[in-house]
Amino acid sequence: RKPSGRLEVVQLMEAMDSMLEKAGVDNKLIGISGPSQLHNMLELMRAEQNIYNIVFHELIRQVSVDCVERGQLLSKLRQKYVSLLERIPHQMKTFYREMMAQRLLDRHIIEELFYFKESIAQLTRELYELREHDWRVTREAEQAQQELAEAVREAEMNANLVEEYRELYELQRTRLEEQILLLSQERDIWSSAAYDLALKVIDRNRLILARKLYVSEKMLFKVLKHFIVLLASQDTKDVADLQEETEHFRLMLGCIGAEIDSCEECIKEKLHIIRQGLARWLQYFQEDILGDPAFGGMPTLLLLFQLLNESLQEYEGEVYLTKMESLQNISSLQERWTERGHKVLNRHRDINGVLPPEHAAMEEINHRAHALCQQYQIRISGDN
Repeated sequence: RKPSGRLEVVQLMEAMDSMLEKAGVDNKLIGISGPSQLHNMLELMRAEQNIYNIVFHELIRQVSVDCVERGQLLSKLRQKYVSLLERIPHQMKTFYREMMAQRLLDRHIIEELFYFKESIAQLTRELYELREHDWRVTREAEQAQQELAEAVREAEMNANLVEEYRELYELQRTRLEEQILLLSQERDIWSSAAYDLALKVIDRNRLILARKLYVSEKMLFKVLKHFIVLLASQDTKDVADLQEETEHFRLMLGCIGAEIDSCEECIKEKLHIIRQGLARWLQYFQEDILGDPAFGGMPTLLLLFQLLNESLQEYEGEVYLTKMESLQNISSLQERWTERGHKVLNRHRDINGVLPPEHAAMEEINHRAHALCQQYQIRISGDN
């Protein structure tokens, strides 16, 4: 309880400097091993605070000897100051944990952005390949269109040439029919004259056997003529039926071809819409990742999948069965008129039993019609 003098204060100051020097507070090269720099700084602050507490206790004791109230005020001030300093490490640790969590979140976001950038690059490469393929297909389609136009022009020229040949053939046929009619009339006249002459010779010379032979020849000629007329009428009827069936075959094949073309055009329009929608999706991902107000009018992926499902249903179910049934009816009709054509051609074999040259032409027509039906079947099933 003896009042302190200047010597005690100087000794206290020297003791504080000595403790601070031993703790290494002022030496920046000395560090405390810890998980991070923040923990090292907190450990130094704790050691330094302990030294200040010791010095404060001694200083408060020396002041309290002279004035108790001043010592109490200084002690209370020290406690407030200590509580303030104790809150600082807790806040610094909380801030450090938040900072580390934010760093982890930033690192995760950077990784996601890197992966997204790689995905965008992959989509860009696929789009470039798709554009190259589209350009090649467009060029091939243009070349095919030019070839088709050239083929159409050649077909028109050939059709005109065939029409001229047909007119020439009709003229020649008319002239030959007139000549055959004249020859037939002359033959009948000569036959009648020969018949009258033969009758006179037979009556004058009384040739009974020759008369019987001549009568038999006339009866045979009439029978053969009747048979030829009957065969010609049957051929005419069969050829008319054959023309009717082939015309019906052509109409049915034209109808199913028109239906298939219409269906393929509809599917083509749907696929064009899907392609535009996917292109706008890709443009959206390239230009603005977080959203764009202009994107509200774009078709959703659900609509695109629905269009694809509708296009897929065109090649199965009732529509497929209906088209296949029509194609089977066309094939049955082809078999019927083929059978009728063989029946007509078998009536006109030569002496050696060889079929006429029209048989090869009919086989070629049957082969082409069968190939055409197979192509339509492939288009109906969607395998093209």
